[in-house]
Amino acid sequence: MTIATQTSVQKLRRNAAATARGFTLIELLAALALFALLASILMGMVGNADRSTNAANRSNERTEQYMRTHAFLSEHLANALPLRWRRELNQPLKFEGKSASVMYLAPVISQIAEGGVLWWQLLVRENNGKKQLVLKRLPQDPELKELPNLGQAEASVLADGIDALSLSYFDPGDDPVQQPDAGKWVDAWEENSRMPSMIRVRIKETGGIEWPDLVIPLMITQSIGCNFDATRQRCIIANQVQR
Repeated sequence: MTIATQTSVQKLRRNAAATARGFTLIELLAALALFALLASILMGMVGNADRSTNAANRSNERTEQYMRTHAFLSEHLANALPLRWRRELNQPLKFEGKSASVMYLAPVISQIAEGGVLWWQLLVRENNGKKQLVLKRLPQDPELKELPNLGQAEASVLADGIDALSLSYFDPGDDPVQQPDAGKWVDAWEENSRMPSMIRVRIKETGGIEWPDLVIPLMITQSIGCNFDATRQRCIIANQVQR
């Protein structure tokens, strides 16, 4: 082999080696770019999954809170007692129904305390910049002849993140058996000689989410066999002729 041939072969080998090293570097850069792209996609997927999980958890917590609160109020408000003031003419009922709160007398339930009949008030209050649905309670004062002030009374939090509470009361009329269609919903209970037959509770969460309406027949209504007809929005008395 001549010197010129050897030189040509060496050049080809060096060019081939250089070319091989160049392709290896390009492939490495391409691999790094692909890895970065896959990592970015993976992080996005993980972030989306995390957000979806958090959203699902929040939804589950809201559903659980709604169900727990509705179950509690269905039992507690139904036990409101039609007690009257003593030593007073005409004996008005110890009950105050407003559009944003309701005050009533009811027995103590085991989840909160023990024994007796207390004053209760259901309302939304603001605490440290956050609104809560609370149930306040206060022992009865037998000498008191007016509604007590429950402003500083002990309170149990029923639900957090509640923006508004809206209450309405069903007035069945003077004769719900003979005049079943005379009943109507009112935003405030101003009748002091009798209780409403039902209380409708509407709750709105912070952010505008509204809970399904909760309609609670009171025990005095249940005693005359009332069943709430959601379509006709009135009380159906057992064994009466349907109209």
